[in-house]
Amino acid sequence: MQPQDASYDYWGFYEFTGSMSANSLKSGLRGPNNIRFADGHHIRFKSVDFKLGGTVMGDRTIEATGHIIFEDLTNNRKAVILFSTYKKTGFWRKTESGRKDQLSGMIYQCDPINNPDASIKLLYGKNAAEITELKQLKDVKKKICDIEGSWLHNLQIDGKKYWDIDQ
Repeated sequence: MQPQDASYDYWGFYEFTGSMSANSLKSGLRGPNNIRFADGHHIRFKSVDFKLGGTVMGDRTIEATGHIIFEDLTNNRKAVILFSTYKKTGFWRKTESGRKDQLSGMIYQCDPINNPDASIKLLYGKNAAEITELKQLKDVKKKICDIEGSWLHNLQIDGKKYWDIDQ
């Protein structure tokens, strides 16, 4: 319950998801969450998944995976951030590139949402499409800026540092 003088409303829901493999567990939350501020500004967002590795053998690790979306429904803007840009390539020989804690993304002007219910199912449902590359985004009208960094160390938006663990 919110206090009477709250300057925002918050609502939404989560559906817990999980999957296991031989040596890892992946867990996430599906469902849109909304914040509407007193001035009418409306933001909808989705959380990122987490993968726990080394559940049977090896080092225990935790890594953010998938993507997070912030939708500014008032101004038709989105921020999409991809986590775990770490890739394994090759069939016979596995090579690893990048770090598991890296993130990348962009903020962009998007086409207005014509069918909000379809958007919710596409972006937030149990079978939501997994975005692994920014080129998969089909509603980009105009790119505003890039996002990059590490969920453990720093965050830069359009080259400007907004967060650094050491500062």
